[in-house]
Amino acid sequence: MARAPFTLDDLPARLRALVQLCPAKGCWLWIGSTSGTGRGGGYGRVKWQGVTQAAHKVVWLVSGGRLLRAGEQLDHTCTVRRCCNPAHLSPLFQKRNMKLAYSRRRAAFTAEAAE
Repeated sequence: MARAPFTLDDLPARLRALVQLCPAKGCWLWIGSTSGTGRGGGYGRVKWQGVTQAAHKVVWLVSGGRLLRAGEQLDHTCTVRRCCNPAHLSPLFQKRNMKLAYSRRRAAFTAEAAE
């Protein structure tokens, strides 16, 4: 029997209080602390089980996502760094994740140039 999808209401209350639904894209936007604004910044951060961690990784694990293998990262398929919706997260190795990020930026630049 298939497992029911993990919903925003399934999040533990402490995490749920720090997430806001974005109806336009279905993103669960982290409104708590972030990793800052510099290069690699903008990801949600939360202290969970005594350790400060990436919020999207915590939500991934709480929602029943598998443990990441060494070298794996969670790709935000929605391209929103603050999103922690497990349906928008996909485990990939860094090399593939970087290729996707590059192709998405190129596509965005091409779209901007066409306007």
